Amino acid sequence: MDNLSTKRILITGGLGYIGSETFKVAKEYSENLLAVDKLADVFGNVLSLDLKDAAKTSEIIINFKPDVIIHCATHSALAYRDHLLNSFQEDFFSTVNILNALAKMPNCRLIYLSSSYVYSGLTVHQNYDEYSALAPRHNFGIAKSFFEQFILKIHPNTVIFRLCSVFGSGQALHPNVILAFAEECLKNHSLTVWGKGERKLQYIYIKDVISIILRSFDLVGGIYNLGGDDYISTKDTAENIAKFFKVKVNFLENKPEGETLPFLSNQKIKNNLKNDLFTPFSIALAEYLKSLNKNEEVYS
Repeated sequence: MDNLSTKRILITGGLGYIGSETFKVAKEYSENLLAVDKLADVFGNVLSLDLKDAAKTSEIIINFKPDVIIHCATHSALAYRDHLLNSFQEDFFSTVNILNALAKMPNCRLIYLSSSYVYSGLTVHQNYDEYSALAPRHNFGIAKSFFEQFILKIHPNTVIFRLCSVFGSGQALHPNVILAFAEECLKNHSLTVWGKGERKLQYIYIKDVISIILRSFDLVGGIYNLGGDDYISTKDTAENIAKFFKVKVNFLENKPEGETLPFLSNQKIKNNLKNDLFTPFSIALAEYLKSLNKNEEVYS
C-alpha cells in the first residue's frame, strides 16, 4: 500500500462501519486524507457534511482535489426494506452531487460499494459472476443495480464492489448474524437460532474488504464481486460460535429463516489483484471471536 502516501483520499460515510474502519487503516499510510459524514464527530476526525447539500459537497470536493473518493455513505439493506423511497431519494441526491463535483475531474477514481443483493431473485442453485443477468427482487438490490449503471455511465473511472455479508471489528449500525450470535452467547450463555439453519451466507472479513479497497486505486474500472471463498450454512456458523463460547445452541425449526443469496464468483478480483485476498472463514471467525471475548473480559 505504499502508493497510498501519494494519493489524496476522500472517504464519505466516515462514521459508518466500513468508512470508519477504512479511515483507520488509510490514515496510517496517507497524510492527505479527509473523511466526511452527515453525523457530527465528537472527536473531530471526521468533517460534518450532508451530501444532499450540493453547494457544500461541490466546494469540499473541488477544494480538496481528491485522487480517490471512497463512497461509503449509503443507507442499509434494512433501511431500503422498510423505507425504500426515502432511502433511495437521499442516496440518489448524495451520489448526484458527488458526480456533479467530479464532472471536471475525470482522473479521480471513484470507489462505490454495491451489494450482493443485486443477485436477489436468482436461483441459489448456481454461482454467478459480474456478467450474469440480474433480476433483483429485494429493494436494496433494485436500488444498487440502478446506481451501478448510473455511476458507470456518468463517471467511467469507477470501481464498484458488490459486497457480501461483511463481518469483523468495528461499530456496525446493523450487525450481521455473526455478531448477533456472539452477543447472544455472551449475554445469555446460550444461543437460539430460528429455523433449521439451512440458510447459506457468503461472508467477507472486514480486514479483507479494506485491504482490497485500498489496493484498487489503479484497478481496471468496472464491477467486482467481493465475497470470501466459503459458503456457510447458518447451522454451521451457529455451532462454531456456540462451540467457541462453550454454550448450547437451540434451533427453533418451526420459525422462518432469512433469505439465502446465491454464491458469487470472486475470480475476477483475484485475477486483477493476484494475491491471497480472502482470509478463510474459519480463521477470520476465530480471530474475530477472540477479539470479542477479549473485549468482554476487559469490560466485565
